[in-house]
Amino acid sequence: MAVQIRMPRLTDTMLEGMISDWLKQEGDFVQEGDPLFVVETDKASVEVHASATGILLKILVQPRESAAVDGVVAFVGEKGENIPSLRAAPQPSTRGQMETTSRTKESASGKIKASPAAKRKAKDENVDLKEVIATGEDGLITEKDVTEYLRKKGAQGTPSLRYGPEEWVPLEGIRKVMAEKMAASAAIPQVTTFAETDATSLLGLSREISITITSFVVRAVVEGLRLYPFMNASLEGGRIILKKYYNIAVSVATPRGLIVPVLHNAESKNIHHLAQELNDLANKAKENRLSLEDVAGGTFTVTNSGVFGSLFFTPRINPPESAILGLGKIMKQPVVIGEEIAIRSMMNLCLSYDHRIIDGETAVKFLQEIKRTLESPRILL
Repeated sequence: MAVQIRMPRLTDTMLEGMISDWLKQEGDFVQEGDPLFVVETDKASVEVHASATGILLKILVQPRESAAVDGVVAFVGEKGENIPSLRAAPQPSTRGQMETTSRTKESASGKIKASPAAKRKAKDENVDLKEVIATGEDGLITEKDVTEYLRKKGAQGTPSLRYGPEEWVPLEGIRKVMAEKMAASAAIPQVTTFAETDATSLLGLSREISITITSFVVRAVVEGLRLYPFMNASLEGGRIILKKYYNIAVSVATPRGLIVPVLHNAESKNIHHLAQELNDLANKAKENRLSLEDVAGGTFTVTNSGVFGSLFFTPRINPPESAILGLGKIMKQPVVIGEEIAIRSMMNLCLSYDHRIIDGETAVKFLQEIKRTLESPRILL
């Protein structure tokens, strides 16, 4: 008897997952526990292991397609088993009957069951969900169902050539997750404050001992969070949760977009350990080898836009965190020191914070603490 391979729930916030790659092909032998396919979640790309032993009879969800959590993505069984009948077994209704059933449920309850991604796509494409055939579990309309509806209706059309050629790029994978995260971040009343920092000594020490500027910043952030615990908090329901551990997320640029791996319990590691772990995480991110644990549990984020030439910017908070520190480009500038003008290497620090739980005084004092520490970086060794 063939076994249904289903889309697992890999994170608490996951409603559906996009399969980025199949590690086995139809007809291949699969051993239970073998890596079977790769899912791109709202956190990272994760290998999913086979839950049964046998032949991979049929792949139902192709690469770059999505499936709802617990949706069937493939069948594993004995060679020669009848796939059409197997697909019909768990869903005895025909597609037309499924449509009728789905619409009957909608009319009875007054609500249409659809995943958040399906609702967003339907809104963006001006699609009436009542016209979409649901293929998800228990009559759930998935994003794939809306895409299929658009394909059949020809609603997507072709790019306009009125002003010149265009390229349409689907919003999917990491970019789609980023869009969803930023939409959630926009609901937070955020304020950004800035501090100009003399990074001359920091730059010299970084070169002297071959440790990155970001590693020093992470260490300085941990010391600042000890003094200002509300910077390391989250707002959940009617409660402010002060985290007594410091998991510092650091943004890393990859070919797939920005990934934010996490340095867990950074308070227990010296600057050398932090630098090595950060380097390891950055390499894993670029090679698409991060695990869910590598990107989970962040309490505060550091992002360095200066490496791309930005002088200062307004970084967006990564929910459920309450603050994020951005680093601008280090560049030589004339600075007044006492009564004289000197050339120093200056860097802007950009701190965005959740004004619901962090007031301006706390944020500015925290940022000034980071500034003072980075201007005397040897205390971090």
